[in-house]
Amino acid sequence: MSFSSSVVADLAVIMTIAALVVYIFHRLKQPMIIGYLIAGIIIGPSTQPANLISQPEVFRATADLGVILLLFGIGLKFPLDQLLKVGRESIGIALIEIVFMLLLSFGISRLLDWSITEALFLGVALASSSTAIIARVLSDMGKLKETSTLIMLGVLVIEDLIVIGLLAFITSTIGSGGFEIGEAAWVLVKILAFMTGSLTLGVLLVPGILNRITLKANNEVVLLVTLGMAFGLSIAASLIGFSMAVGAFLMGVIIAGTSSVDQITQIIIPVKDMFAAIFFVSMGALIDVSQFKVFIVPALLVTVLMVIGKSLGCGLGAKLYRYDNSTALKVGLGMSQIGEFAFIVMKAGQDTGLVSNLLFSVVGVSAGITTFLTPYLMRLSYRVKFKTRPPGKDEGAIL
Repeated sequence: MSFSSSVVADLAVIMTIAALVVYIFHRLKQPMIIGYLIAGIIIGPSTQPANLISQPEVFRATADLGVILLLFGIGLKFPLDQLLKVGRESIGIALIEIVFMLLLSFGISRLLDWSITEALFLGVALASSSTAIIARVLSDMGKLKETSTLIMLGVLVIEDLIVIGLLAFITSTIGSGGFEIGEAAWVLVKILAFMTGSLTLGVLLVPGILNRITLKANNEVVLLVTLGMAFGLSIAASLIGFSMAVGAFLMGVIIAGTSSVDQITQIIIPVKDMFAAIFFVSMGALIDVSQFKVFIVPALLVTVLMVIGKSLGCGLGAKLYRYDNSTALKVGLGMSQIGEFAFIVMKAGQDTGLVSNLLFSVVGVSAGITTFLTPYLMRLSYRVKFKTRPPGKDEGAIL
């Protein structure tokens, strides 16, 4: 079979199995994201002897496109002025939660007799939650416009930026045997410069361009121009060492402030949904069920303590900013999963010889478990009812 034919065959396998499993979950009224993950496990190499995916590199690249388009679509729902309303709270909650996770990781490492270096990598890996999973579950629940959602998305952006800085600091200092604080500081400067420059130039240039195009061109041209902008800023982010998803999200935020955002959103939805499905299937394929006997005990320990730590850290942070108990619970339980960035952190640790295969596998299994738990934890947070307290900020409050 030729390369192009094998790629088409891979896509056929992915889409067919995903469609069947997701349809079953839809009929059972269960979260569709769980169906995608189970489809990934079915396709994954650990559950069947014959490799159903002949071109895994293409599979991974297509999944990367899914992340970019998914986060671009998320950005389209949140104009810059909305995110700025919870900016201060998001930074504070993110810092509190990250400190919680770093301390918790040192405790877990002491229990499992892991090194301090591995404890640092574990803490950084656990610090970042999954934007893609949180956004998808909230979208399925119809909760994207609530205050707790805005807080979580703000915290997620801050988390990723802090994790980038921490990862650069650890790899440049511990990996090289010296403390290169200047290098880590330079990375943080680049992050701030990229975000500020992208948003400033984007707000000045993009609305005028898109508004003219949507008035004079057909939907096909609008789609191509919009995707070109999203991928362009994603590549710009990648070239300076950041996640492509950060660039896609920022472009979505920029376009969200244009008068043509509703038309663009409708055009982009089918493309986004297709590649997002492949991404979630790929997440399921990463779960190596054949290794559960080896990694299940430490993975369960990490999972339980991580959920508790995330819930306490994010929930406490929300309470400190005077949000009510309901909002604090939604933020705490909603953030209780390991994000995709954890795999980047673990891979960087392995590349520098600082992370063992055991730790990498534990984080992978724990990420799979928390991904499965996320929809149910979020639904639970909306079922728990508290008495309303007038002094606090309720779920409808806009800062």
